[in-house]
Amino acid sequence: MLRSVEGKSNKAGIRFKENMVYWNGLTLPVRFRKQDLFVKESLALHTIKYCRLVKKMIRGNHTFYVQLVMDGIPPAKRIPSTGAFRHAYQKQKRIGIDIGPSTIAVVSGETVFIQQLAPEEPLLEKQKRRLLRKLDRSRRSTNPNNFNKDDTLKHGVKLRWTSSKNYQKTKKQLKELYRKKASYIKETHGALANKILSLGDEVYIETMHFKGLARRTKETKTNIQGKFQSKKRFGKSIGHHAPAMLVEIINQKLGYTKQTIQKVNTITFRASQYNHVTDRYEKKKLHQRWCQIGSHLVQRDLYSAFLLMNSEPNLQNTNQDLCNKTFTTFLALHNQHIEDLRQVKKTFPLSMGIKQIK
Repeated sequence: MLRSVEGKSNKAGIRFKENMVYWNGLTLPVRFRKQDLFVKESLALHTIKYCRLVKKMIRGNHTFYVQLVMDGIPPAKRIPSTGAFRHAYQKQKRIGIDIGPSTIAVVSGETVFIQQLAPEEPLLEKQKRRLLRKLDRSRRSTNPNNFNKDDTLKHGVKLRWTSSKNYQKTKKQLKELYRKKASYIKETHGALANKILSLGDEVYIETMHFKGLARRTKETKTNIQGKFQSKKRFGKSIGHHAPAMLVEIINQKLGYTKQTIQKVNTITFRASQYNHVTDRYEKKKLHQRWCQIGSHLVQRDLYSAFLLMNSEPNLQNTNQDLCNKTFTTFLALHNQHIEDLRQVKKTFPLSMGIKQIK
């Protein structure tokens, strides 16, 4: 199904001029927010390279958008009422990010925080499972001859499926839920990226291969009782929270100022194992979310982000001298943030380790 069509330039084919789209004799008016300074500034300062028409299904209705591909770097967004910049980015300040399948830990010289990626996503996932069960019940009741007596699907014969009106209606609701989920994740990731870049523009992160983490393990293992362990890893969690999308958004925003994310060497850096006090590498199990640094108990992900913030220029290991200079400030911010999380009446993911605090 064709969902988009675009031209080669803004001089022929699909053209945008004076808030109108012209295409093969069609004249399509374009609506946009009158107070949107970003649109006005973009049209005034940049040249349109070509146009793209996009069709989306929103709340059961076909909605058409025009995407204008401009040259140059997009202008910074402003607040309509005051004209001030919406996001104030700080330059030449370091940030360490330890990102996982569902959580992110961020450390800078002024702020420390750990949070779940797209925190409201589990509510949408719950609605999705409910609609999928409803679809399955409807399909079984409408096509009873396609199932065996034990409710398993018949094999070896060609099956014909009949979809009821209620089934088609529920399927549209599921499609709308998928759209809302994708839009919500992209919106929250964009807001989080702006929050992170407001702390600094030197972003240090480990090289992560999320595709590998999403795959099932190949090795078959057994537990103490002799039963086979599950081969599942983090595929479902990565699909729900999209950590790679956040990294891409941050890198894209840094690209506007001709910068990029500093990706350290995961093999040599070993942020989850290094202890800057003893200058040794100590292996930890996955369920151990806290580590002993000197006489202090520190959250593992936040400490990894702290080590990444103090990376050497060669991105191979951390700078122990920098760690010693900034550890006191980090520890004060760390303890305050953990105390704030403890006061919140909210359930946090087990990977954050908040419940392990005594």
